[in-house]
Amino acid sequence: MNISRIGGLVLGMLLLGAGTASAQEPITISPEKVQKICSQRVPRVEAKVKALTDKINGTAETLGSKKWIEQKSADDRKAGNTARADVLDARLKLRDAQLVKLAKASERVTKFKSEHCGSK
Repeated sequence: MNISRIGGLVLGMLLLGAGTASAQEPITISPEKVQKICSQRVPRVEAKVKALTDKINGTAETLGSKKWIEQKSADDRKAGNTARADVLDARLKLRDAQLVKLAKASERVTKFKSEHCGSK
């Protein structure tokens, strides 16, 4: 599964249906459901956000990282394959946008955790 799809899944999990309910009354979740979210979903989302962020910020040996894409783009330019290098440069810009989305997702999880999960 590519990073953009996983990032989309992470963000989708964070919305908890708020996209369609934002113009309506707030959603009320039972204390049992909040406890389940705090104990199960929040740690999974935090781990996924961290893993994706670490991968994007990885070394040149990390497949799909920004440095890996930069290296492949530079190699393609040296080899005269500018079309492929341009595609890789566009992908590099997407990685920056994905980092912004992941940072926002992390903020939302942290906010939910502090408001609803106590000191966990």
